[in-house]
Amino acid sequence: MSLQASVLGLAALVTIVSSTAVNDGCNALASSHPDKTFFPGSERYKFENEYSWTSTTYLGPSCIFAPQGAEDVQFALRTFQEHQVQFVIRCGGAMLIDNAANIGTEGIMMAMTNLTSMAISDDTETVTIGSGVTWPPLYAYLDEFGVTANGIRSGNGGVVGAILGGGPFGFMAYEYGMSNAVRSLECVLADGTLVTASAKEHPDLFWALFGGGNNYCIVTKAVLNTIPISSALIGTGPGVAEQYIKSVEQFALHGAEHPKASFEGQTRWVPSRSPDISFDGYLWYSGEGDVPIGLENFTAPILPITRGNISRTTIGQWSNEFNYAPLSEQELYSTGWLAMPMLQLLGSLSTPTTTASHLWRTSKISPPLSMTARRSGTSKALYGRNPEDDERVLRVHAEANEKIRAKLSAAGLGPLPFMYLSDIQKSQMPETFSAYGARNLRKMKSVRAKYDPDRVFTELMPGGAKVALA
Repeated sequence: MSLQASVLGLAALVTIVSSTAVNDGCNALASSHPDKTFFPGSERYKFENEYSWTSTTYLGPSCIFAPQGAEDVQFALRTFQEHQVQFVIRCGGAMLIDNAANIGTEGIMMAMTNLTSMAISDDTETVTIGSGVTWPPLYAYLDEFGVTANGIRSGNGGVVGAILGGGPFGFMAYEYGMSNAVRSLECVLADGTLVTASAKEHPDLFWALFGGGNNYCIVTKAVLNTIPISSALIGTGPGVAEQYIKSVEQFALHGAEHPKASFEGQTRWVPSRSPDISFDGYLWYSGEGDVPIGLENFTAPILPITRGNISRTTIGQWSNEFNYAPLSEQELYSTGWLAMPMLQLLGSLSTPTTTASHLWRTSKISPPLSMTARRSGTSKALYGRNPEDDERVLRVHAEANEKIRAKLSAAGLGPLPFMYLSDIQKSQMPETFSAYGARNLRKMKSVRAKYDPDRVFTELMPGGAKVALA
């Protein structure tokens, strides 16, 4: 027998064993929890598999398990380990890495769709939520009590996913930071133990979970701190390129002096609609009165409000007003933390070459590190309509990023090393955690080894960036 034939035979045997294991795992789940286990061909399976907002993540697991509480999660985790089946956890499904929240026929998805309970405390200072809760329903629920939560700016992403991805990156980051939103997290450890991670209980685990992704446990519940803001001024309006970029630069330099103000700038290029690049942004102000202090450079007379207006509303009303990224629309993110001065350098980039019919680049402006000691920077986004355009979109995206890096380096403003886990590309996974710094990475690895010594969340749950492999 040739060496090639032996290798092919071994590969076939591994495939058969893997297929048998995943089938046994699905059957074990279905036998014990038939009303929570779903197979291809059912409506519920289709709903869960296509839950995320990008079609690139519709991978088609062998079966899908939807727990209704922590006990179900514990049972499923034991089943995965007993049968040595690969699995994935999907909460809100916002992360764009294809196998971070879905898996192919080689594994099983655990979908947290049923874990959507929300309960506010008697003093309204905290709210307890299930790990399947997404931001718009949470904001709407908190509106009823005249409070809100420090969360994402727009979109239907999951609350727990934003926490594990580094903390919510929202309008209130100036005033409240990104990692102060959570009081505690209820977690199922690799050995099936249910624990609470907080500043007082398992503080090392609590520390590691912020930006640690899916490496430590399965979060089933979160207790969030609320913020006593009943409404805020929110509006949108476009501007011309030169003045727009100057305004963004000024806000990046001085925005932290006005912590109740925030701005999300968006640069769009949609060649199927127009050859021109458009510039606009969302303005936020949570202070009193009708004048958005700190945002003067984005309003008349410097820049006109020509579409929409600035009006006082609640975060719940704002986040539920529109679908920021409709289901099935692809979205591509990468992340890098850039020094903010000299933002006009970005404006001198050449007009992008037409290689796809629909591309957007979005920039989020957050508090400068020197002013707030918070993680901050920009994240870029491109949108492509067709799966076959993926390689072209990736190439254009990489070229644009290289131009930005080159211009920043030439000006002595090279990118800072930190990466925001929630917005990374798949190609950035190997370097994500090392970018946190050597000391932080050593601690993250130590915490991972303590709570998951058998590497369950590394080897049986292979999707996403892995601390053990950094």
